[in-house]
Amino acid sequence: MTGKQDAAGIAQRFEKLLLPVLEKNGYGLIKTEYVSEASNWYLRGFITRDDGADISIGDCTLVSRIVSKKLDKDDFIDDEYTLEICSRGFMDAPQTGEQDDSE
Repeated sequence: MTGKQDAAGIAQRFEKLLLPVLEKNGYGLIKTEYVSEASNWYLRGFITRDDGADISIGDCTLVSRIVSKKLDKDDFIDDEYTLEICSRGFMDAPQTGEQDDSE
């Protein structure tokens, strides 16, 4: 099982792998994280578009497919995990499962 120190190291290594992909495709990085939630590990990259437009599902899919191949090749994570490429909105959203209709 991965400890907190190892999780931080994995997130840093993921960031080094992710940054060139983002730069090549017109995206920026907000942050990366490797976290355990409800007994499952998640490797997340929160991204922005360099042109300031909103991140779409297509953007996340494009980056996810490229990065997934690189992760499979480098294979530096022992745990089973889920890769998530997300927008800032996912990072800022409350994780309650309830929809916010205030906007």
